[in-house]
Amino acid sequence: MKADLKFFEEKEKVIIADLATYGRQSGILSFMRLISFICSVALAIWGYASHMPVLYYAGGFVFILFIVFCFIHGGIIDKVNYLTELEKVNSSYMARIKGDFNELRNIAVKGLKKAEDIGSAKSRLYGKDFDEPGHDYCADLDLFGKKSLFSLLNVSESSFGRKRFAESLLTPHVSGISVEELKAKQKAVEELISKPDMLMDYQATARVGKMTKDPKALLDFASTGSKTKSFANFLIFFGVIIWISVPAAFLAFPDYGTAMIPACLIINLIIWIIGRSFNEQYIKACEGMPNQVLAMLKLYTILENSGFENELIKSLIKGNDRSKSACEILKELNYVLRLESFRSQPLFALIINIIFPLDYLISYLMGKWAVKYGKDLPGYIESLAELESLMCASQTGLVFAESSFPDFVGSDDPSDNAYFEGEDLAHPLLDHDTVVRNSVTINKDIAIITGSNMSGKTTLIRTVGVCTVLAMTGGMVPASKLKLGRMRVMSSMRIVDSLEENMSTFKAELIRISGIVNAAGDNKPLLFLIDEIFRGTNSDDRTEGALTVLKKLSKPFICGLMTTHDYAMIDKTEKGFDNIRYYHFSESYTETGIAFDYKLTAGISRQSNAKYLMKLVGIG
Repeated sequence: MKADLKFFEEKEKVIIADLATYGRQSGILSFMRLISFICSVALAIWGYASHMPVLYYAGGFVFILFIVFCFIHGGIIDKVNYLTELEKVNSSYMARIKGDFNELRNIAVKGLKKAEDIGSAKSRLYGKDFDEPGHDYCADLDLFGKKSLFSLLNVSESSFGRKRFAESLLTPHVSGISVEELKAKQKAVEELISKPDMLMDYQATARVGKMTKDPKALLDFASTGSKTKSFANFLIFFGVIIWISVPAAFLAFPDYGTAMIPACLIINLIIWIIGRSFNEQYIKACEGMPNQVLAMLKLYTILENSGFENELIKSLIKGNDRSKSACEILKELNYVLRLESFRSQPLFALIINIIFPLDYLISYLMGKWAVKYGKDLPGYIESLAELESLMCASQTGLVFAESSFPDFVGSDDPSDNAYFEGEDLAHPLLDHDTVVRNSVTINKDIAIITGSNMSGKTTLIRTVGVCTVLAMTGGMVPASKLKLGRMRVMSSMRIVDSLEENMSTFKAELIRISGIVNAAGDNKPLLFLIDEIFRGTNSDDRTEGALTVLKKLSKPFICGLMTTHDYAMIDKTEKGFDNIRYYHFSESYTETGIAFDYKLTAGISRQSNAKYLMKLVGIG
């Protein structure tokens, strides 16, 4: 599959045209609102001054027009807000196809003014909050950060979706996922890739709904909420029925009927004061919910109306073991929260409650909803999280110049799974137009890669690791073909010292390498990636240490790649090992510099460009 930049370029033209249309309509309606409001006030004043009732009616009619214009204008503003976010989403797709990480950052902070908001937007884009120090491969494979897999592929706008996608990148090292589960994910991703309009609609809707906050209050109430007590329910009934006394008093005692109105108001005020303590938990539960619930309702509506045929996606949307669909239970909750919005202003809330026991009604409806559907809500949020993670996995097929679904080794035998065969592999974080593709095969063996500085050794082993991680998410990989086993991935590449932990670079590397060696004792399939082993010590120790590690990793359920400049170690492996394969990168020299072809070739390279590079920078 190839990325279709033209599709998004054409989409951009349509969005910009629609934005211009609705922008003009918004300007006209804004003017109409102002004129109608001024006219209604002017007619009311004129009617009062001239004692002409007809002007009151005219003013009332114009005021109704003002309200109508407000509703229409509100709808237009919603469309403008949606299209504004859709334009950002579409631009992000084009930036991903071009591999332009700076543009992705610019889009993420577009329109933001406060430094705090800009910082939060960048943090959400980079995913640094999911970074795990000491993880098997997180830092080495650039999972998170400014130029990372997460910033390139994440299209989830919700807190729970972002978290699930991050977990899908982090967990292949412990995942026990089956081939059947991976194939099911691939089928789901394949259908998602075929629906780019739906993916953009979903993401833009989530952005408008500001789904970045964790729905903790909503989940807490769903799990702990209970029905209101009978006494509270009686007070709702009493607060409403008391108003019947007003017309009854006018009929029976006309002279005292008017006095019943303040009496009813006082009674409802007393009812409200009495109930504040046990209504508070329900009212507090509503805080922060309305936008999240409405956004989730819209998102599930998009999903339900998208006509998915894939069984995994349909099961996530509908929830086979749940009594009602997500849309149905979220609609009921949304109705209650719309009632709660009437009490958003304290003074207005007081006025409403002394007329009608609104707080009691909200509490009753919230408690009833929690008992009926609260247990289903966490499942629906989990389903959204998984769907959004699959949407992120689908990005590989939408933004890379060439990609394919990987095949997996069908056997569960650990030795069969120590396998990686990729054709035309590309590193997804390099420029998509100029990246050089390579083919790699390792089958229960170890590939030692040699070559000069900057020739492409480290990039190659990163490419193998990244493609393995992407494959385990169920998505496509940037390759023409890939077959692999289900392996734990471990790496030792970016080694840094730590003053805080009193740790040298060499000690830090020893810890990483020992972790890989210890994992070899688990008798489970393992893919290791080691860059310039034991670079922080002298040549003799480096050679002997590397040979020891290679012997411990020479097992039928382990495969891996190692780069090195240690030719003494290579000479010894040529005789003592039968499971090592040799590959290299080469270069050519010109008067103006070094030319790298970045192509992996069988054999050993003993070239070194260190002296040449030092000469270029004026050393030696």
